[in-house]
Amino acid sequence: MTFRMPLPLGTIPEPTFHAAADGQMGGILKVYREWQICGNEEWLKSLWPSVKRALEYAWCEWDKDKDGVMEGVQHNTYDIEFHGPNTMMGSFYLGALRAAEEIARHLGEHDKAEEYRRVYESGRAWMDEHLFNGEYYIHEVRPASPEMSTDPQSPDFPKYQLGRGCLSDQLIGQWVARMLRLGDLFDHEHVRKALQSVFRYNWKSDLSEHANPQRIYALNDEAGLLLATWPHGGRPLFPFPYSDEVWTGIEYQVASHLIYEGFLEEGLAIVKGVRDRYTGERRNPWNEFECGNHYARAMASYALLLALADFFYSAPRGLLRFAPRVYAEDFACFFSVDSGWGVVKQAFGAGYGRAEVQVHRGALTLREVQLGFALSQPQVRVAGKAVQAVATPLAEGGVHLVFEEPVIIRQGETLVIDGNYSSTGEK
Repeated sequence: MTFRMPLPLGTIPEPTFHAAADGQMGGILKVYREWQICGNEEWLKSLWPSVKRALEYAWCEWDKDKDGVMEGVQHNTYDIEFHGPNTMMGSFYLGALRAAEEIARHLGEHDKAEEYRRVYESGRAWMDEHLFNGEYYIHEVRPASPEMSTDPQSPDFPKYQLGRGCLSDQLIGQWVARMLRLGDLFDHEHVRKALQSVFRYNWKSDLSEHANPQRIYALNDEAGLLLATWPHGGRPLFPFPYSDEVWTGIEYQVASHLIYEGFLEEGLAIVKGVRDRYTGERRNPWNEFECGNHYARAMASYALLLALADFFYSAPRGLLRFAPRVYAEDFACFFSVDSGWGVVKQAFGAGYGRAEVQVHRGALTLREVQLGFALSQPQVRVAGKAVQAVATPLAEGGVHLVFEEPVIIRQGETLVIDGNYSSTGEK
């Protein structure tokens, strides 16, 4: 991925700078995401050769020994290069390998899928063993030349590194993998501990005593999530320049990831901190700026809807899942996929449960539905007509319904699932 988008669009870029490691791996995850949302097989096949080239470029530049760990110089969204293994780029890389593995299996390229899996397993094991310090994942700085020092306090240490710091973005690839249901990229308990450490060390309920020599996006008695801290020392003489700043896009990313991992109060505390800064008194509530006005990273806030609803849709499978983490007894929220949009609802209590998928525009084809609460003897209807389904309990709690035939919910129609509610097996 080139450092800057050449204009006019379609211009072949000149490789004048480092490729963006996070953006390149993130682009592969976005292809997987869009395929899940739309299910367009021809579109996927048309991009697949480019996806493979983009992923395997890592073996030429960042992971030359193909061990699943990026050791090379990694340009990234902080406008700097990280030298050596770290889980910000590493989690994006593992997520891209998992996404490419799934696509390869779907397209029948099983040898390629196994190759990606081997690299993924190798990288995952190495990073869990060598980068997790018991609280969070660190950055193992490997200077690019022998003239550079390995002492973070030395002027000859590579500039703008993280080192032993606690980075808020350290699990960003795992966050994307959660949304796409690609599983644990790292040890699950390590992920939970790392997120707790990010909240413990980087979340500040009051910034009055915080010294920030860079751009001021939050200040005084306001709350905010710092990009990085060094809770156990080791802050480099020249740390990466934005480390003391507060970015809404990263706040929303960490908040929604906390919610995905079960830390609801911590996630919502960060969200409240953001929105308390943008009430309209001090800042425009419709412009959560970072490097510029209306900065795109703040759109990470959409992940809050997905995390709070635990919503997931896979067009290739015809699967829709929602298992709300808030107001579960009486819940409703918006959803949007390629073929249409609408509202999902659920309510349960006193032995009765009900879930609805309302299509307000377009249409939705489903073969499976997963709910986060237990239902026995469920009855399924679309536009009042009975639908035959087989229900089985989910291991994580809730119920999984598989329809005997694909169900099409058209504009203005509702899929209704009624049954006997039991708190046993509830998520």
